[in-house]
Order: sequence, then C-alpha cells, then structure tokens
Amino acid sequence: MAAVNGTPSFTGKRIHKLDETVVNKIAAGEIIVRPANAVKEMLENSLDAGATEISITVKNGGLGMIQIQDNGCGIKKEDLGIVCERFTTSKIDHFEDLTSLTTFGFRGEALASISYIARVKIIARTADSVCAFQMEYGLGRPLGPEKPCAGNMGTIIMVDDFFYNNPTRRMILNAPSEEYIRIQEVVTKYAMRFAHVGFSLKKHGEHVADIRTPSKSTTLDNCKIFFGNSVARELLSIEGLNEKYQCQVQGYVTNANFSLKKYTFLLFINGRAVDCSKLKKCVELLYAVHLPKHSFPFVYLSLELPPGLIDVNVHPTKAEVRFRFEEEIIAFIYETIEQRILTSQESRTFMVQTSLSRSLSQGSSAVDFDYSMLSQVPTQTDPSHLQPPPTIHAEPKVTSTKKVDPRKFVRTDSRAQTLDSFLRPNVSVDRSNLEAETEVEGEDSRTEVSVAASTLTSRSRKLPRPMSFTSLLRLRQVVEDELDEELRAMIYEHKFVGCANVDIALIQHQTRLYAVDVPKLTEDLFYQIILYDFGNFGQLKLSEPLDLPALMDLAMEFPLTDNVIDDPEEREMISRKAVDTLTGNRNMMAEYFSVVINEEKQLVSLPLLLANYVPLMSYLPVYVARLVTEVDWTEEQACFDSFARITAQFFSFKTDAGTEANKEDTAWKWNVEHVVFPALRTMLLPSKSLRSGRTFVQLADLPNLYRVFERC
Repeated sequence: MAAVNGTPSFTGKRIHKLDETVVNKIAAGEIIVRPANAVKEMLENSLDAGATEISITVKNGGLGMIQIQDNGCGIKKEDLGIVCERFTTSKIDHFEDLTSLTTFGFRGEALASISYIARVKIIARTADSVCAFQMEYGLGRPLGPEKPCAGNMGTIIMVDDFFYNNPTRRMILNAPSEEYIRIQEVVTKYAMRFAHVGFSLKKHGEHVADIRTPSKSTTLDNCKIFFGNSVARELLSIEGLNEKYQCQVQGYVTNANFSLKKYTFLLFINGRAVDCSKLKKCVELLYAVHLPKHSFPFVYLSLELPPGLIDVNVHPTKAEVRFRFEEEIIAFIYETIEQRILTSQESRTFMVQTSLSRSLSQGSSAVDFDYSMLSQVPTQTDPSHLQPPPTIHAEPKVTSTKKVDPRKFVRTDSRAQTLDSFLRPNVSVDRSNLEAETEVEGEDSRTEVSVAASTLTSRSRKLPRPMSFTSLLRLRQVVEDELDEELRAMIYEHKFVGCANVDIALIQHQTRLYAVDVPKLTEDLFYQIILYDFGNFGQLKLSEPLDLPALMDLAMEFPLTDNVIDDPEEREMISRKAVDTLTGNRNMMAEYFSVVINEEKQLVSLPLLLANYVPLMSYLPVYVARLVTEVDWTEEQACFDSFARITAQFFSFKTDAGTEANKEDTAWKWNVEHVVFPALRTMLLPSKSLRSGRTFVQLADLPNLYRVFERC
C-alpha cells in the first residue's frame, strides 16, 4: 500500500508469509523494549539458576554493553547450541505446566530476542564439567562451535551493541544516563526481594559500584542501602495470611507520620516484579486519608499465591499478571495495611504554617490529631474532610507524635555536604617522594620515588573482565560471613567530626561520639577493594620506572626492617633472589593486581584502588620487600590473600612524621574527610572483629552528658 497526496492506494499485493528472521526481529522488539528489559530477563535467568552472587556491568546506559555474571548452575555444553533459539527452555514441557509454574522464565524467548537485536556471547560451566565453554550468537543462532575456556561454575552473558540493526529504535531511546537509571531500578527491586543474593551493579570503567549488596542480607538492610535510613526507620512490617484464597502477604510500608514527594510502590507476586495498577491505586487511596496532599508513601509488598491462580502469560515482557479473585485479594491486602497503620500509634502531630493573612511573626504551630476520631468517619468518605481549614496550609512533611527528648535529639545529618568538599587543597605530589642515599662504588647516589600527578589516571577503559576464581569467591565469602550489620549501619550513617591526629578520626553516630582507627579501617577497605575489583584495577604510574635492586637495597636500610644487613655480598645475594622472585611472577602481578614490572626489572606502576588517593610512597621499598618475603607464591588462595593484605597495609592511610605541624596540615585532613571516609561509608563491609581492640572507642553519649551537665 502506497500513499499519493495523502490518500492511500491499494496495489493489490499478494498476502504472503513473513520470513522467519523478520518475525523474530518483530517479536524481539516487543519483548526487549530497552536495555533494562534485557537486564531483567537475564537477572531472572540467574535467579532461576540458583545464583547467590550476581554482578552486572553496564556501558553507555546498556546500549554499548551489558555483562551479567552469576555463580548459578551454569548451562550444559550440549545446550549451548540451542540456548538462543526461540521457544527453547528448561522450565516447562506442556502448556498445563503454566498452572504450577515456580520459575521466572517459561517461554524461552528472552535470550533469543536479545540475540536478534544485539551481539551475544555466553561463557558457562556446570558442576560436572572440567572446564567452561564459550559461544557467540547472532539472530538466534551460534556463530561458530563452542570453545573450551577457563571459568568457574556459573554463567557469564555479554551483550554488545543494543539495537545495532534497528537504528530507529536506538535513536528513540532516552539518554544513556536515563537508561542506566532504569537498570538501577530493576536491580534495586530484585535486590530488595532476593536479599539473600549478593548484587553488584557498576558502570563500565568505574571503580566503585553504584549498587552492591552482600549475600545473606535482609530486605530491611537493603532498604537502608537504597532508600536511606530516614525511610527505613519509619517502616512498618506487614504480614497477613488469607486461608480462603491461600494468599500470603509480607512487606514494609511507611507509617502515617512520614511521607515522600514521590510514590514508591514495589510489588512482587511469587517472586516476580510486576505491576498491578488496581492494587497500586487502592493503596494510594488508603494513604490519601492519612497523608497531606501531594504526599506519598513507600510501599514494598511480596505476595505468595498458588500458581494455579495466576496467569503470567498476558504481557510480552511479563510486566503484568492476572490472578483469580483479584478484588477479594486486593481488599484483603488493603485491610491488612490499614489495620497496621491504625494500630501503629494513636496520635499524630502535624506541622502547619499560618496563612499569609495572619501575622508572619506567629511562625508555625502544631495541630494534634487523635486517631480515635477515625472511628466516627466512614472509610469511603472523601478524604478532603481531613485536610486543614482554608486558612491553614499543611506542610508536605509530617513530624512524629511526641516531642523529641533533647537528650536523644540528633542534631546532625550524615547526608549534609560542606563547601570545602569542593575545594580540594592544591598539594604538590613531592610530598610522596622518597629520597634515600646509598653508596655505590664509593660515590653518593640518590634514588627518588615519586608519582607524577598526570599519571593518576582513572580506571582502565577496557571491558571489565569477569574474575570468578573459586579461591577468590571463598575469600569474598569470608568477608561477607564476618559482616557486622550494626557497624555497617554506623559507618553508613555517621557524621564526620574531625581528625584528632593522623591516626584517629572522630565521628558521630546518632547521639554517640566515637574515636576510630583510620589506618585499620582503610586497611580493611583496600583489602576488600582488591577482592571485589580483582583484575580490573587502573594503574598508578610512577613518574619514572624504579630499579628493583635499588628498592631492595633501600628496604634493607629502612628503619622498619627487623634486621639491618651490612655484608655487601649477602645484600647483593638477597637482592638478586628477591628480584628473581618478583620478575618470575610479574605477569601474574600485572594481570591481576596492576603491579607492572618491565623487562629491565623496573617497577612501572601500582594499582589504582581509590580515585584521588595515593599511598605514602616512602613505604614503597618495604612494600616491595614484603611481597618477596611474605606472599605465598605456591598456593592460589594463599597467594591472593597474602598479596591483597600486604597491598592493603601499604595503601592504608599514613602520613609522614611531622605532617601535623607543616604547611600541608589541611591537605591530609581534607583527604581523610572527603576521600577516605566517603569510601568507607559506601564500600566497607566491617567485620565483627572490629568490635574488639580499639578500632571504635566511644568517647561520649549525649544522654550521659545531660546527666552530668544537666544541659548541653
């Protein structure tokens, strides 16, 4: 059919069957609308595979690249050839199986659809396989035979060039930053529901993950990570069971004293993130009775229904479901939430402001509202009767019922920023220099270790490499098993107060003041960074390569060395063996730790573990010597662990003697406050062992100060 002068003309073309490739491309465009849909489908595949760790890396908002790695059961070698064909699945065999479905996937279209609009590569290994296998796909078919490769149990899916063959679709998508936000929303939802699974999401080339949750976490703990403690502490737990319809609901909702400017509604039915407009609107109307206008709640609900009551096959992207007894089940959920809100507290305090017609000097006043009055008001009445009279304008924010006890009142906000965080001191990198004199053939020579400011590059822009060594996963698991949630909350919610000296910083958490051991915390931080970003570090290049023999010679004269060796022949022999050890392992050090040694036996670079952070380079000779003497080069896990710990100790925060008295006093303090502690807040998983010793020492508590001084 063609159009001439705006009038369609019928050419009488014969009806014909579309080519299978055309059909599949059209179907793929319905199922994978944007990169976030692909992330959702692959996340669900990982969860179906029993994964407990899922890592996602995204480039250019997902349009450039999406990589998802899990430690699930993997894909058998025999199945790799058909895994990207349409309607191939391991979830069901017959249509009737939909009535007892307990998995996310069932149609077998997700990977096929992705392969029709992007380039796909899969690396997988099962428990009974001696190695992993990789295969590349295009238009639903393999582009070659499977190839054996190294890999741990699980699956890695790499998707490149989204909609490379559909430029129109690619052009109408939002900016990469907006697409990335959509991906964050997907990962956030599933991390909330499947808190026992560790999730990680970061942009390609970035050092810090935007989302990282430990395995064996809880929904409430993850809520604190994503939505902040201000929301988490206002949540009410929801639990209900309707035996008639075999419906169980669990979740969290905010109380009637708290509101947001945007409605947040997270719904899962049998573990699947779905939309239910009727339920969402119903809950919104429920809160309209309790909250001021233009204020909204936070709602997280997880429903468990018999599979036979649900029809999951009603939407191409599975974003919607239909279930029997919908009205009755929604009414049950409504009543459960309503009852929980009404029983949470009996009175509320609204902060209101007088109208402009009154004297401005009157300021604001409080209006008490007794919940017992609700018994006289039908629930179906227009909620406008609960609004203040025309001369009073309710603030969007609603405060708690009782006046806060001044002894327990927290007067700081951990989220507040100061202007000096944007005014970094201009510090010369000469402070990182090490100068030591050594005698060579009777003449004085000077060896200088420095880092050029221009070489403090950001992370490498290469594609992040998946690192799933079993030994590495064990080390990460030890960190997560030792996680202390209370210390984690303290560090996340702390307010930095200042530096007592180069080793001790002061922080406030709620009403308590603590002195914390900065070197110890940063040592743990860098150890964990090495484990979680293993093999994907940027490079901290030295201004000039340093001879390893010279570094070893300096190390043997360093004051921290236990035994000073005076015999020149013995020193030369030790130095030669040390250099041989390092050069013999230089490929491994460069590959996994970005410690680069060139052919001339010179140290070229160190790993870049944290942006804007340079270790104290005067300890470099001792660090190199410890790599030789303390790293276990014979066993993989021991090697990774010892190398990471020694490197973390070298990178832990230190300053030169006398730093506090010199002109750069503000520089190291700025680094502690605006580089070190923000990283601790978002990245450190503190262990239970930090409770012992003097890593955290409580100095004061506001209630105790009131008891002594009567006031503050």
